[in-house]
Amino acid sequence: MFKTVLEKMVDLATAAFGLAAALAWNDLIKRAIDDFITPHVPKGWGLLSQLVYAAAVTALAVWVTVYLGRLTAFRKAKEREKADEREEDPLGRTLEEAVVRALRRIREEEAEGRKDR
Repeated sequence: MFKTVLEKMVDLATAAFGLAAALAWNDLIKRAIDDFITPHVPKGWGLLSQLVYAAAVTALAVWVTVYLGRLTAFRKAKEREKADEREEDPLGRTLEEAVVRALRRIREEEAEGRKDR
């Protein structure tokens, strides 16, 4: 339970810092639009610059979300591969191969024991 609570707290803190960073960037971009773009655009076209800004931020958000989703899927696939490798013994043989080898060795030893009689 402690692990779950800790994971949630980390998620919430990360989201809070992400929101604070996003708001800071939002203010910076709005100021840049007001200072550098609005004076060069005819009156009444300020809405167009904000529309362009909103579209650009939306496109960036979609791209980052898709990229992070792919990165997460890639990491999960790698973790599954590592988990599959852990199921094998240190010599690289699977458990079934080890059992078959052990059974063959037992049969060989039994056959040698019959020859000695």
